[in-house]
Amino acid sequence: MKKRLITGIVYIGVIVGFFFLRNIHPWLFGILVYAFSLIGTYEMVHACAYRKQEEDGTLAPPAFSLAPAQKAAVYAYAALFTPSYYVVEALFPEQGFRGLLNLSFLFALVLLCLLVFDHKRCGLQGVGGAMLCGFYPTVLLATMLLANDLPAGSTLALLIIFVISPVADTFAFVVGSLCKGKKLCPEISPNKTVSGAVGGVVFGTGASVLLYWLYSLCTEYVYAGVGAGEAWAPWAVFAAIGLIASVMTEFGDLAESIIKRKAGIKDMGKLLPGHGGILDRIDGTLFASTFVYIVFELFVLF
Repeated sequence: MKKRLITGIVYIGVIVGFFFLRNIHPWLFGILVYAFSLIGTYEMVHACAYRKQEEDGTLAPPAFSLAPAQKAAVYAYAALFTPSYYVVEALFPEQGFRGLLNLSFLFALVLLCLLVFDHKRCGLQGVGGAMLCGFYPTVLLATMLLANDLPAGSTLALLIIFVISPVADTFAFVVGSLCKGKKLCPEISPNKTVSGAVGGVVFGTGASVLLYWLYSLCTEYVYAGVGAGEAWAPWAVFAAIGLIASVMTEFGDLAESIIKRKAGIKDMGKLLPGHGGILDRIDGTLFASTFVYIVFELFVLF
């Protein structure tokens, strides 16, 4: 528990540090996303290639097998993803997303071409596995880059992304430990309970409303989204954001749990003592980030 607590404090310190770096230049936040992408991709490739030892001493087959060329394509995609966003953004302001789209198309094309050029080692299962390792976490992390560059309210969006998920996770654990009760998804994550899920959603929703209130008090931010002009609108919108982001956080945790179960591993990595790997720490955040960015883009910023 002590090791987990110390690691958690260090992780929070790193996140807070990058929020301060954003004040120097918003693009410095991209360093954090880039690190998440590179480390998370490494964890995914190695986790899904893991071979669990069976009771009879034999090794179980990996979740999927990637040929060396397919692994190289996945790592190249992760290595170029964040830089491509900022290179295009520097050349053509507000068009960075085009760099991500073009690189993703190229990545898919390369994987298909490898079926021809390296057909003896590259199989269809490897193409699917490479797509998964490329998409999770790198593509989902793109929503953090886009949220960071929103024309207004970018700091609020990032605060919601990085605060709601830990709050929902923490109170899901606390409430679940105290209330216990019916299991949420015993075949996927046997320790999660319905009471814990409800507790995480309730406190996550409250945290979102509190963040909006504090941010409005401390900055000149003015809500201009759906129902702007109505006193109740921002409170209802941010309550809904907190509620669904909390649900997405818990769903993201379950999604990674099933990946680990299919791969036959307990943790995605060992980088964070007491927590596992980077993906064990940001799994729910990835899903919440995707939802929060889409909502801000479509309903909060007009």
